[in-house]
Amino acid sequence: MTRLRALALAGLLAVAAVTYAAVIPNGTSMADEAGGKNILIKDDCDPTDPAWNNVGGCALPQGDVTLAEFAGQNDSPLADAVIGHQAWRNDPSYLEIRPDDRVRVDNVGGRVHTFTEVAHFGGGIAPNPALNEGLDLAEECRAANNMLPGDRAQLSELAVGIHRFQCCFHPWMRALIKVEHNH
Repeated sequence: MTRLRALALAGLLAVAAVTYAAVIPNGTSMADEAGGKNILIKDDCDPTDPAWNNVGGCALPQGDVTLAEFAGQNDSPLADAVIGHQAWRNDPSYLEIRPDDRVRVDNVGGRVHTFTEVAHFGGGIAPNPALNEGLDLAEECRAANNMLPGDRAQLSELAVGIHRFQCCFHPWMRALIKVEHNH
């Protein structure tokens, strides 16, 4: 390789590294203009599994969890309440912010979810009773707003204190946002 080509390649790699760092600061994914305060609603449904079509489908271009696997991981013989498949989650599940911070919530999964603030974590509104096994309904779920795959929500002006959020279809998908002045 000639010296000129080597310099051009080094310059291209430097531009790529700077672009990557600007788009993904501190290694966090999809950080937004509000300082990187972002929660991703995730699942990993397998769009090639036709069984998902009977329960609303799967909008992911690729995923690895069949409906049978999902159903098989919701229970444990060691628990009286639903455990849930761990590919269905909010990431991060704990976030510390200041009162003036905004938090962006993105449904990057292939299923419909909610991100509902609740006074206490509890069961949801899924018609499948297995998804709420052993949990009492979190009343706020009665008025939950659906987030379709690809939807985005913005949280702002959260009061100082602890805020609990859950998916009202998959109630093990929880997030706790702690708002404090001295964060």
